[in-house]
Amino acid sequence: MEPSSADTELATKIEGFVAGHLAFRPNLAIDIGLHENDGKVPDRSAAAIAAEIARLEAAQRTFEAIDPAKLGHESLVDREVVLAEIRKELYQLAVRRRPQRDPFYYLFGSFSLNPYVARDYAPADQRAAAMLRACEAAPAYYQQAATQLEPALPQVSLQVGLMMSGGVADFVKGDAKKAFASLPDAALRGKLQACLDRLAGEIVTFQGALKSRMPAATPDFRLGAEPLIAMLRATEGIEMDVPRLLELARADYERNHLAIEKAARDIDPKRDVASVIAEVSADKPAADRVLEEATAQLVQINELIADKQIVSLPRPDKVEVRTSPSFMRGNFAAFGGVGAFETAPLPSFYYIAPPDPTWPAAQQQAYLPSRADLLFISAHEVSPGHFVQGMHQRAGTSRVRRMFETYTSSEGWAHYVEEMMWEQGLGGGDPRAHIGQLKNALLRNVRFLVALGYHTDQLTPEDATGMFIKLAFADPGNAKQQAMRGTMDPMFLGYTLGKLIILELRADWQRANPGKSLREFHDQVLSYGEAPLPVIRRMMLGADAGPPLRKR
Repeated sequence: MEPSSADTELATKIEGFVAGHLAFRPNLAIDIGLHENDGKVPDRSAAAIAAEIARLEAAQRTFEAIDPAKLGHESLVDREVVLAEIRKELYQLAVRRRPQRDPFYYLFGSFSLNPYVARDYAPADQRAAAMLRACEAAPAYYQQAATQLEPALPQVSLQVGLMMSGGVADFVKGDAKKAFASLPDAALRGKLQACLDRLAGEIVTFQGALKSRMPAATPDFRLGAEPLIAMLRATEGIEMDVPRLLELARADYERNHLAIEKAARDIDPKRDVASVIAEVSADKPAADRVLEEATAQLVQINELIADKQIVSLPRPDKVEVRTSPSFMRGNFAAFGGVGAFETAPLPSFYYIAPPDPTWPAAQQQAYLPSRADLLFISAHEVSPGHFVQGMHQRAGTSRVRRMFETYTSSEGWAHYVEEMMWEQGLGGGDPRAHIGQLKNALLRNVRFLVALGYHTDQLTPEDATGMFIKLAFADPGNAKQQAMRGTMDPMFLGYTLGKLIILELRADWQRANPGKSLREFHDQVLSYGEAPLPVIRRMMLGADAGPPLRKR
């Protein structure tokens, strides 16, 4: 079918929007494989931020003015994806004011040298030359960061910023230098090594600027109830009030808590639940064998996916299990997907962070997940979680669906597949494996409760740490880490919220399509990339689908 004039007009406007969007975010362009942006560093001056807000506001008016009734199905989705990206970025820049309020904004995502190191997307000398250009321009970026951040910041934001800046400095002095230490071009190698040394010093100076703000730090990290609801509306397209969110959070927690109690009783009905869970949780691989264990688990998981035909694998993409770089160790596991526009057959990475070697031995051991926990972490991060989700995005034809994401769509899918894979037989019905799946679910349930408690009430990080220990069976070190993350990431409620929306969508879709398979449902969900879940719901169920998770 030939595109209509409205479809063509939308495509033209999208191209112009994307060019401006990536100009402000060169690291996003590099991450997704558009390497004409190699060597570029973001401008985060006050003037550049103001200009970007104005550009986004103008773009919002432009795309809202396009009549959706005149668009074809694919164009309609693309319009919604672009609008979601605009609203999300406007919220972060103009409402939440992250460049002025959040050191993390500058230390993770906005700029990093890691793309030049992580993958061999080009010859080493070409990547080294690009990294040198970025290295030479980067001091201005960190100076802008120190200037933009307000004098009185939330104490927890400064604490995270100090930790992260230390990790970034370690990466620059360590992995970044090692990556090109044997470069044949001695002149380029020497310039790069010297530049990285200077940049590490600049990052330490930025770290000092954060430390200097500590005396003026405030305890106030909370968004508040109305801003939290506004954030969900702006960044996810989800319209829901606090009482309904709290009802959903409590109900899913209770469901999973009852299930883990049953699993523990199935193992030993004579012992108390906590001691059974502790015993299962103590079955861990050695610290130096975790990557090997995760690699073996992926073989088991992929065999089940093929046997049960759970989801299509549209590309022959590869994934490698590797140790997280020093600046990515805020969580035990993370996924680093290969860029959607990379032309070479490059791998994605399943990153696993080792315990901090400065911790006491008992704390390091407690930090490691059990084998049962790790099994479902592997499903979440790789198959059929983020890796398979990214595979479908790379196989798609929509430029913006390959480029942009929403939190509840991304993390909701990855968390949904944990429960779905247990239902499909991962773990072989063993209640010990079920405890692993349920511990992951309870952790996300408590994140949901903590986010609501932080931002709509007066829950403290100490309170939250206790909740993770008591309600999610977390060890004290991981509990403290999770509580700290919640002060910086109010959207970490999106794991459970997204999962619940997908579970509801599955039930409604299966009622409407009784002859179709689970694989067809999964493939159709993934065909929309990481579009907002309310958009995916409308696309799959029709205009009368209604909003997700409303009481009926």
